[in-house]
Amino acid sequence: MVQVPEQIAARLKTCTSFPSPPPVAMKVIELAQNPEIDLATVADTISGDPAIAAKVMRIANSALYARRRQSSNLRQALIVLGLNATLTLALSFTLVATLRNGPSSGFDFDAYWRRAILAGTWGKLLATEFGRRDAEEVFLAALLQDIGMLAIDKIAPEVYDGISPFQLEHHRVAQHEQTQLETDHRVIGGWLLSEWNMPAHLVQAIQHSHDTSAQGVDAEHKGFIRAVAMAGELSDIWLSDKSEMSIRRAGLEAHRHLGILPNRLAEMFEIIGEQLPVAEDIFEMDLFDGEYLQDMTDTAREILMIRNLHTLSENENLKDEKEELREEASRDGLTGVFNRRHFEDSVEHEFETARKHSWPLSVIFVDLDRFKQINDTHGHQAGDAMLKAVSELLTANTRDSDIVARYGGDEFVLLLPGLDAQTAAQVAGRLIAQARGKQVDDGNGGTVSITLSLGVATQDSNASFGESKDLLAAADEALYHSKRNGRDQMTCYDQIEAA
Repeated sequence: MVQVPEQIAARLKTCTSFPSPPPVAMKVIELAQNPEIDLATVADTISGDPAIAAKVMRIANSALYARRRQSSNLRQALIVLGLNATLTLALSFTLVATLRNGPSSGFDFDAYWRRAILAGTWGKLLATEFGRRDAEEVFLAALLQDIGMLAIDKIAPEVYDGISPFQLEHHRVAQHEQTQLETDHRVIGGWLLSEWNMPAHLVQAIQHSHDTSAQGVDAEHKGFIRAVAMAGELSDIWLSDKSEMSIRRAGLEAHRHLGILPNRLAEMFEIIGEQLPVAEDIFEMDLFDGEYLQDMTDTAREILMIRNLHTLSENENLKDEKEELREEASRDGLTGVFNRRHFEDSVEHEFETARKHSWPLSVIFVDLDRFKQINDTHGHQAGDAMLKAVSELLTANTRDSDIVARYGGDEFVLLLPGLDAQTAAQVAGRLIAQARGKQVDDGNGGTVSITLSLGVATQDSNASFGESKDLLAAADEALYHSKRNGRDQMTCYDQIEAA
């Protein structure tokens, strides 16, 4: 079950302006989870909504399903598409028709649907490209990956005041939402789909829709989630950032995670340009200008195929090896979290970004209490087990966009972009409490308890630091205050200043 803050769940459950799936959609969800479903039952259900039946017919005869033989009735369309594909597409149509009801309160509604339709089209093409049989389910997950934004727009429209969510990198939007709500649209979207009794892998895809590497996902579903996340990333290139750097990066990501070579990705941009008008027609939306589509296709083709055909294709293995070495070099060998060098590179970038956009940025230093004494008494095996346990605790309580790093010895540091002082203090308090309940095996039949001392500092409208090193020094001073005053506690730098 997807967890959201209690107050958010309560608002979602009582929100009368956010539409629920219509009866036909709920029936489709029920049918999709029945392994013994038959053609006649599906046909009867789809026929119950003439508008959806017409869309199923049109998509079966469209360029998205290039067939020599045209379907003249619903039964033939179902045979062409298959039962699962028909159910998934019918669900897509009903949900889109329902969710389009009512005006937007906060962000650009057209921009939302432009990205949704584009992502869905990309998702189906990517899934088809590497031979997945569930391409329509990838289409649905990619289509709905930002559904949490629609929910936020209904229950807390002020979250999007003053920002343009579809002109920012998606992980920045999630950071902003986290600051405002203590959760983000991915988690809320997953919660909604879970409440609607959607299949678990669709829920999981929404939750991981920003992670093309699908870290932490079981092997069975990695390919599915990578296709959904990659569809979103490619959509952002079309809509907000068609720079050479972004297109090159997308080419590398598509190759690394999906095995698609840059020259083939260039061809896929052309296919998308041909398929988008079909998708617009089926969903009855006028979202993309034909001239813009051609310009985007030409730009991607030039960068991916002409400029990079030799540099990317011929050296693909070398690049993969370099990427793996770069990733390995940025990690701590014992705990697997980032190392100090990677943290120092990241904090400079995040500090400048936070200052440029007037976003908060928090740092938490974490120290294991009496680590040297425990290490000397119980041995290095117990000390290593403690370090690993703490790294797992820190990772479990932070977001994908946060940086967890081993700063040196028994000291860790968290870099939390977009987190204000109050929320960072809550995170620190949660870490203190959870550490007290942890014990690790000392390797000699006994156990060792863990407590932590933390120091928190935040750059925001109430506290301005000239450089990133000043922010780190403030967090370090707060940590020293916690250790000096008895350990097993957290201190915020602003509390020291006010004292």
